[in-house]
Amino acid sequence: MRIIAGKLKGSTLHIPKDKNTRPLKDLTRESIFNLLTHSNKISFQFEQSNILDLYAGTGSFGLECLSRQAKSVCFVEKEKNVIKILEKNVKKLKLEKKTKIFFNDVFNLIEKKNISDSKFHLIFFDPPFRNT
Repeated sequence: MRIIAGKLKGSTLHIPKDKNTRPLKDLTRESIFNLLTHSNKISFQFEQSNILDLYAGTGSFGLECLSRQAKSVCFVEKEKNVIKILEKNVKKLKLEKKTKIFFNDVFNLIEKKNISDSKFHLIFFDPPFRNT
């Protein structure tokens, strides 16, 4: 798995070895970003945007946003083994100052209002297949 565009293009990401976590594939991520940046119906600018990545997993979506000059990303993940990989990816890319990582269930975090007072320009919601 790799960053597909921006200043970190080509950087590889750590992924979990277990079969329970299925990171967003490069092609799927590339399609989402193409829609966001090239669609005539959506005019999203990553520069200086604040991103919320729910069910962040390895962080591939949020890290891709940072590679494209997003201002910050707030990651939310509840799986302990996966959050360790997310932290490794953030550290590997030296993005600690632009990220916040919440080790919590998405709905618990929102109920506690730990993040609901923040303003986000883009919210990415990609729950595990077993939760949909």
